[in-house]
Amino acid sequence: MNELIGASAALASLIALTRWARTVPTRAWGDGSPPATAASRRTWAVVLATLALQALAATAAAGLAAGLALVVAAWMALGWLLVLAMNQWPAASLRWGRRLGALGGAGCLLALAWQLVRWWGAAP
Repeated sequence: MNELIGASAALASLIALTRWARTVPTRAWGDGSPPATAASRRTWAVVLATLALQALAATAAAGLAAGLALVVAAWMALGWLLVLAMNQWPAASLRWGRRLGALGGAGCLLALAWQLVRWWGAAP
C-alpha cells in the first residue's frame, strides 16, 4: 500500500508542474509572453498546496526523511521528463500531465483519508 501512496505522491507533482509551465514564457505551451500577475499568484498557491499535499501523503506512507526525499526526487525527475515531453509533444504532454497529476492528487487525498480513518479508529 505504501508503494501506491508513494507513486500517487510522485504523480501529484504534475499538478503544479503543468500549471507552472503554463504561466512561464515558453514556446511549447504559449506564445512566449509573460503571464498576468493574478495567474502567477494562483500558480504559486497551486504549487504550495501541491507540495503540502505531497509531503503529507509521502511522510504518512514512508516517514519524514523518506517522504520528503520522495517529493524532491519526484519534482526533479518528473519536471525533467515534462520538459522533454513538452519539446517533443506539447499538446499531448499537457493533456497527459494534467490527467496523471489529477490521478496522483486523488490518490494522495484518498491515502490521507485512509490514514485519518485508521487513526480515528485506533483512538480509545
